[in-house]
Amino acid sequence: MILTTDLFDFPEMTEKDLKILFTESYQLSQAVSYLAELMDEESNINIGCLIKNTNIVKLQVKSRHINSKTYSRCYIEYTPHSIGYSGVKRYYCECANGNRTIGCCSHVAAIIYYLSHARYLATIVRPAEILAKIFNKDHITPVINEDSDED
Repeated sequence: MILTTDLFDFPEMTEKDLKILFTESYQLSQAVSYLAELMDEESNINIGCLIKNTNIVKLQVKSRHINSKTYSRCYIEYTPHSIGYSGVKRYYCECANGNRTIGCCSHVAAIIYYLSHARYLATIVRPAEILAKIFNKDHITPVINEDSDED
């Protein structure tokens, strides 16, 4: 298995390029959220590249909703060493939303977002991380320490 960090020739894109490719900002926000779910505790991205042809990659991505399910057939065709959204030629995923005419599914969007933009950032933001900190059970002081039927 090839690591996604070994794909040095994938097109680089700005957020503006990604919004054009994904047909506006909704799919980009989905990609950011989905990518955060693919990160482990050390902020490593768990995307396995199964096959790398000269300009086509086949990637293995975990399901967003079912932990045991893996979409092992996400394909992306691209122009090596290009810049901008025109470098991504076509894509396909075996998920229910993967065969779209316009836009792409969250799996493909997350992969493209990571390979073309996010991996060059100093940190990848986890959108819901602030909520996890707010609702951390270790820092909550209970008002009632006992459970009784007389309350």
